[in-house]
Amino acid sequence: MYFFGRIWKVIISFSFSAILLVTIIVLISAAWVFHFLEPATFPTYFDSLWFTMVTSTTVGYGDYYPQSVPGRLFAMVFFLYGIMTLTVFIGKMQQMLSDYKRLKEEGKLDYKKSGHIIFIGYGKKTMIALKEIKNASPEMAIVLIDSKLAKNPYDNDYVFFISGNPAEDKTLLKANLPVAERVFIFSDERIEDDLAADGTTALIALGVEDLSSAYHVNMHTTVEIRKAAHKERFKHANVERFISSYESVGLLFARECLHSGSATLFNDLLSNERGSDWHHIKAKPEWITYKDAALGVFSLGATLLAVNNDLDVATRAAEPLPKNATLTIVCTDSSITNF
Repeated sequence: MYFFGRIWKVIISFSFSAILLVTIIVLISAAWVFHFLEPATFPTYFDSLWFTMVTSTTVGYGDYYPQSVPGRLFAMVFFLYGIMTLTVFIGKMQQMLSDYKRLKEEGKLDYKKSGHIIFIGYGKKTMIALKEIKNASPEMAIVLIDSKLAKNPYDNDYVFFISGNPAEDKTLLKANLPVAERVFIFSDERIEDDLAADGTTALIALGVEDLSSAYHVNMHTTVEIRKAAHKERFKHANVERFISSYESVGLLFARECLHSGSATLFNDLLSNERGSDWHHIKAKPEWITYKDAALGVFSLGATLLAVNNDLDVATRAAEPLPKNATLTIVCTDSSITNF
C-alpha cells in the first residue's frame, strides 16, 4: 500500500505531457501483455487494446475479459495502476481546461485570429457599443483592452478580453493589432480632467500608430475625445475619425431645442431597435448622377443619406457620382439583400 501511494504521488506530480505519454505507454503495453498471455481470448491486438480502454475508463462492457490465472493476475495489477494513470490524465486535462478558462476571463491570453475589431478602454459607452454591435452583428470578433478590469465584463464568445496597459506594445501585440481591422479608443471615464483624459487617449493612439508603422500596416483608428479643440494634438497619431463625447451630446440637445423630435430621430438613426440600420454600399454602374443613385436606392427599399462624406445629395442631383463612390443608406436587414 505504501508503494502504491508513492507511485500515486509521483504520477500526480508529472506535467500534462508526461502524464499523456505515461498513459499511452501503459495502455499500449497492457494491451500487448493481455494479447500475449491470452491469444485465444484476445485474438487480435486491437481486441486487447479495446479491453484495456474499456476497463481503464470503467465502462466495462464485458464482451472481453481474461480467463486464465496469469491473465487475471495481470488484470488486477492493471486495475490499480492503469485506471489510476488514466484518472490522473483526465484530472490534468480538466485542470488545463479550467486554467485556460480562468486565464481567458482574466485577460491573460493572447488573441490569435485576424480581422477583428479592437476596443481600448472600458466604460458605460463601451458597454453600449458592445451591446449594439452584438445586436446587429453577433459574430463580429471584438478584442477589448483595459488595464483596470479584473475579468471580461461581457460574457460572449466573440468578445475577447486583454488585460494590460494599452499604451504598451506588448499589450497591443497580445490583442494581435497588426492584423486587426480597426481600432476604437474610448476616453477613460475614470479620469475626470478633460486634458488628462484626452492626453491619455493621444498617448494610446500614438502607440497604435507606432506599432502599425513598425509592422507596415495602415490601421484605421477612431478615438473619443472630450474636447474638439484637442484634435490638433492627434495629428501625429494618424487618427482617421474623431467622436467628441461632450460636443455630440450638446449638439443633440441644441437640435432638440430648435426642432422638437430631433433627438428621437437621431436616436433611431443611431440604433437599430426599430429594424432599420445604416449600411455602406458601392454605387451601381448604371447610377451616373446623384439623382440616379437616390432613385435607384429608393426603388430597392432604402433611403440615401450620403455619397462618400457628402450629405448634400439633393442639390447635386445632376452632378456625376464620384468614381468608386460609397453610398450611406438606411434600410431594414431584409432590404439590404436587394443590393
